[in-house]
Amino acid sequence: MAGVSDEVTAIARIRNRRLFIDERRRFDDAVSNLDERWDYEIAVRRLYANRSQQQNKFYWAVVVELLSEHTGYTPDEVHEFLKMKFIPKRLSVADDNGEIKGEFVLGGSTRKMSMAEFGKYIETIREWSAIELGVVIPDPDGATLPLASAGGHGWGV
Repeated sequence: MAGVSDEVTAIARIRNRRLFIDERRRFDDAVSNLDERWDYEIAVRRLYANRSQQQNKFYWAVVVELLSEHTGYTPDEVHEFLKMKFIPKRLSVADDNGEIKGEFVLGGSTRKMSMAEFGKYIETIREWSAIELGVVIPDPDGATLPLASAGGHGWGV
């Protein structure tokens, strides 16, 4: 079945020790499209709030923008650099014998970070920036965000 996903996710709640799946019909429809030849794993994990819109706005409008101005790199280049430096994702490429032929470091993703994880990520960047670059990034609680929206990053108002 080409083009059919092998993963189905859903949000659920537990009430009276029973699991209730939100949007149950959509979930059941997605499950009905899975390949019956395979076994599947079901895991129930606590759902944490992802980074907030306010955190994301601060990251792009203040953190990334200040570092972009300081370095001369575009905001997207700064973002990619910060991910590689502070949330690296290491990949290795091996041949048919299992011999590693190349190793690479890519930036991890901030998209699914919890609010606490994203806050720690920003704080780590602030500390590094002050020590290594002499660029003081203001505390998120005291920062005023620009009102103008900037290209495609969802910051601004």
